[in-house]
Amino acid sequence: MKIALTGLPGSGKTSLFNALTDSPVDLLPGIPGMAPHVATVKVRDERLEWLRDLYRPKKYTPTNLAVEDYAGIPPGSARSDRRGELFSQLRNAEGLVVVLNAFADGADPAHDVELVALEFSSADLEICERRVRRLDAEWKNPKERDRIERERVVVQRFVDVLSDGKGGHTVELRADEEHFVRGFQLLTRKPTILLLNMSEDAKEGGGGQDLVGGALDVRHCLECCLSIESELAALDGEEFEMFAAEYGVTEPLQHRFNMACYRGLGLVSFFTVGEDEVRAWTIEEGDNAVTAAGKIHTDLARGFIRAEVIPYEDLYALGSEREVKANGKQQIEGRDYVVKDGDVLNIRFSV
Repeated sequence: MKIALTGLPGSGKTSLFNALTDSPVDLLPGIPGMAPHVATVKVRDERLEWLRDLYRPKKYTPTNLAVEDYAGIPPGSARSDRRGELFSQLRNAEGLVVVLNAFADGADPAHDVELVALEFSSADLEICERRVRRLDAEWKNPKERDRIERERVVVQRFVDVLSDGKGGHTVELRADEEHFVRGFQLLTRKPTILLLNMSEDAKEGGGGQDLVGGALDVRHCLECCLSIESELAALDGEEFEMFAAEYGVTEPLQHRFNMACYRGLGLVSFFTVGEDEVRAWTIEEGDNAVTAAGKIHTDLARGFIRAEVIPYEDLYALGSEREVKANGKQQIEGRDYVVKDGDVLNIRFSV
């Protein structure tokens, strides 16, 4: 799962990146289109750690998020040549984290998020308008007119919505319409998290939850002081606990960020266990057992027979698979079973 860190220049994106990773980096030059900083952030899950202690496997594999730190968005770039590379890079991410300056004197995060929303909606509108013009030019081909007409109706709906200042996520599509715009990777259809970068003396709950986000599909808002969090990220053990308590930080930013991404992007974790490996896997909320099997290996999805499911809560309460089965808590499910967060799965399949 790829998460792109974005926002206006000077908002603190690289400070966030450094607070999430073990290898601090320097600020990117303010040139849109430059290669981003990239890191893999392990997602800590206390449930997985308990499973590791229970099974004592040879290998232990948490899930992770790919985090990318991009150059800041120059205001007024949406219709300029400078924005092309940057916005193309952002479109490749599954989710966006917009970092907002709330630490400097005179900072106005509500205004800044509106600027970012305007940049994204303008870029999305440009893509949709260009596609409408191309479809109009293709109208001359009588064999394609039915498809062209259906596609044009869908894309024009996005043009109308974006022209009205709303986001692409507000357009409801039927299953047979999704493919018309899937390739656009519209920025205003991507799940978005707002991160309010506060000053050292600010208190959490100081208004970040009231930010709307304009045309953005805002799913969650996180507040923190990134200058403090970057310092704490370099500490561990008792040293971290001592300074974290001094600053009123209850847990590392990495944990809060990961959970915000999971909630915001609608992700859930399931687990596979055994003597060889205990591992966490990430899927989208609502995915079925076959999709989960395919995450593990394509052969498991192709030859899927059934899923043996143990809810984590039952395994934790009873202490072993033997007790779970003895108490009738193991479930045998078919391909349409919707995997729940925390399910321990064993996939039965044929070769």
